[in-house]
Amino acid sequence: MAESDVSDYAHGLIEDVRTQAEIEGCDLQEAFTQLMLDQLAADGHTEDAVAVHFKDHGVEVSGYGAASDDRSLDLFLTHYSPRADDDHKIGRVEVDAAFRRLENFLSRCVGGTLTRRDRSSDVAGMCATVSERFGRVESVRLVLVTNARSVVRDSIAPMLFEGRHVSRELWDLRRLANWSTSGSKAEPIVAEFPEGLPCLATPRTDEDYSVLLAIVPASGLAELYSAHGARLLELNVRSFLQVRGAVNRGILDTLKSNPERFLAYNNGIAATASKVEFDDTASGQRVIRRLHNLQIVNGGQTTATIHHAHRNKVDVGAAHVQMKLTVVSPDRLDDIVPQISAYSNTQNRVTASDLKANSAFHVDVERIMRTLWAPPSPAHPHDTHWFYERARGQYANALTREGTPARQKVFKAANPSAQKFTKSDLAKFEHSWSMEPHLVSLGAEKNFTLFSQRLDEQQPVVDKQYCRHLVAKAILFRKVDKLVARQNFGGYKANIVTYTIAKLAHATSQRVDLDRIWRNQDLTPALQDAITDLCPLVQKVITSPPEGRTNVGEWTKRPECWTAVRELDWVIPPQLETELADVDTYGDDLQLVRGTTGADWSDLTAWGAATGILSPEQRQSATEVAQALHQGWDPAGKHLRGALEAMRNARRHGFRPVNGF
Repeated sequence: MAESDVSDYAHGLIEDVRTQAEIEGCDLQEAFTQLMLDQLAADGHTEDAVAVHFKDHGVEVSGYGAASDDRSLDLFLTHYSPRADDDHKIGRVEVDAAFRRLENFLSRCVGGTLTRRDRSSDVAGMCATVSERFGRVESVRLVLVTNARSVVRDSIAPMLFEGRHVSRELWDLRRLANWSTSGSKAEPIVAEFPEGLPCLATPRTDEDYSVLLAIVPASGLAELYSAHGARLLELNVRSFLQVRGAVNRGILDTLKSNPERFLAYNNGIAATASKVEFDDTASGQRVIRRLHNLQIVNGGQTTATIHHAHRNKVDVGAAHVQMKLTVVSPDRLDDIVPQISAYSNTQNRVTASDLKANSAFHVDVERIMRTLWAPPSPAHPHDTHWFYERARGQYANALTREGTPARQKVFKAANPSAQKFTKSDLAKFEHSWSMEPHLVSLGAEKNFTLFSQRLDEQQPVVDKQYCRHLVAKAILFRKVDKLVARQNFGGYKANIVTYTIAKLAHATSQRVDLDRIWRNQDLTPALQDAITDLCPLVQKVITSPPEGRTNVGEWTKRPECWTAVRELDWVIPPQLETELADVDTYGDDLQLVRGTTGADWSDLTAWGAATGILSPEQRQSATEVAQALHQGWDPAGKHLRGALEAMRNARRHGFRPVNGF
C-alpha cells in the first residue's frame, strides 16, 4: 500500500475515533478500543469481544474476546494517539513492554489474584472469564492494536506460559490500513498443503472464474480452522453457524464410528480462492500446493464439526472431504463469493433465506435515509441527514468523492459524522426497543445475526415513517448511553443501556412518543429525568445475578435476566405519563365493529338525531361506518374511533343496538 493511502487512512481513523467518542460520550482511547474490537469481531478475527479497561502496577488490558465454543481466548491492549504524521511510531521497547503488561494480567488472572474483585464490575467479569477459560481453550492470543507505525520488522514470536504456547500479534497503522481497505475487509488467508491436494480441473467456463474438484484430508481442514477460526468462513456461513450451532451430531457420529466412509456419507464443502499454485508429482499428477484468499462458502458446519472432533482427540486421519473450489479473479471476489454462498446447498439444508444478507431491507433503509431530512436539533440549527452506513466505509468514500475541501465541508454539514449509524447499530436500536436486551448483550455480531434471521421471517415495511422512527430509536439509545455514563456505575454500561430502554418500552407499552423525538431530535426533560431515575434500578438487577451465577456478563445474556428487569417495580413519573403517545387501538376496534351490521350504525345515527344526544360529528362517523359495512369495506380509523365513542355515549343513555353491541 502506498504511503499516501496509509496517511489517508490515518486521518480518516482519527475522524472515526472522534465521532465514536462523541456518540459514546467517552474519551478517545475508549472510542478507539471499541471501534477496533467491533471491526475485528465483525471480520472474524475475534469472537464475543468486550471492551474493558484495567490498569494496575505492571498490568494493563483494554478488552477480551472469548469464543463461545472454547476455541480461542484473546486479550487486547490498545494504544491510541490522535496523530497522523509519519513520525508517530512504535518501537521494539514499547511493543515488548505492552506485551509484558498483557502477560502480567494473564498471569494474575490464572493465578487467582485478580478474581476476588467486586463481582458487579466488568473487570471482575473479565478476570473470571479469563481464569475459567484459560485451561480449556484451544488457543490464547495477546494482541496489541495501535494507530502508530511499527518499526518492528521481524515477527513477534509466541511465548510459553503455563506450559502452553501463547501467540502475540501486533496490529499497527499499516496493517490496519491494509485490512480496512482490502476488498474482503479481512486479511487474506493463504492455505498451504505441503503434501499436495490431488485435483481435477473442469473446462474454464468464464473468463473470471474456473472450478476445481479436490479431496482434502479431514485433519488438514481441522488444522486450517484451528489456525484461522471463523475468518475461514464466508460471512453468511459464519452467521448461520452462530444461529444454528457449529457441531452437527450426525457428522460427529460418522467421524467417530465410520471415518473411512466420511467421504461417501458427507456432501463436502464449497470454497473459493483468488489464486491457486500447482505442482506436479513424480508420477505426473497435478496437485494443489497453495490457495490464496481461501474462503469456505458452504459446509461451515462440516468444517467446524471436524475441528471439534479433532480437538477432542477423535482420530480423523481416515476421513477425507470433497471440495468444490471456485477460483475467482480478485476484482470479482466481493461480487461472486456471496452469490456462490447463497446458491449453494448442504446436508444441513441451509436455505437461501438462511444465507441472504437481507439486502433488500438494508438497501431500502439506505435509499430513504439518503433523502430524508431531519429537523434542526440542539447540535445542528439546520436540517440534516442521518447517514446509514450499509457497508463499512461508505461515509468515508462519500466524503472523498466530494473532492475539494469546500465541498467536503458542505457534505459534513448535511451529514454530520455523529449521525452515522451501521447495520450493527440498527440491530441494537431495534432489539432494545422490542424488549430483547439479552440478545443485544450477546454482542454486536451475534445480535445482528439474530436480527437478520428475524428479518427473513417478518420484514417490516421500510418507508419514511419507519425511518423516522428508526432515527428516534437511535436518538433514544445514544441519549440513554450518555445518561448512563454520567452515573459512573463502574462497568457494564452497554448492558445497562439496552436493559434500561427495554424496561422503559415495557413499562410504557412502547408509548414513548417517537414522533416527538423525531421532531425535536432530542429527548424531552421529562423523559431524560425518567431514564435517570430508572437506570440505577436496572443496574442493580443486572449486576446482582442469582446464586450460582457469578459472571455478570454471562447473566445479562440470559432471558432470565430480562425477566428480572421486566418485573422491576417502577412507576412512570406523572410528567412522563402526560407525554406518552396514545395507544393505537385500530385493530381491536375493527374487530369489535366487524361483529356488527350496517343497520346497527344507521339506527344509532337516527337515534342520535332524534334525541339530540349525539353531536353532528358523531352522527357523521356512525353514518360513515354504516356505509362502509354495507359495502364490505373496513372503516377509516378516524371514523371508527368517533363511531365507537358515539356508541358508548348512546349506550350510557339507554340505546341498545339490535345485535347487542
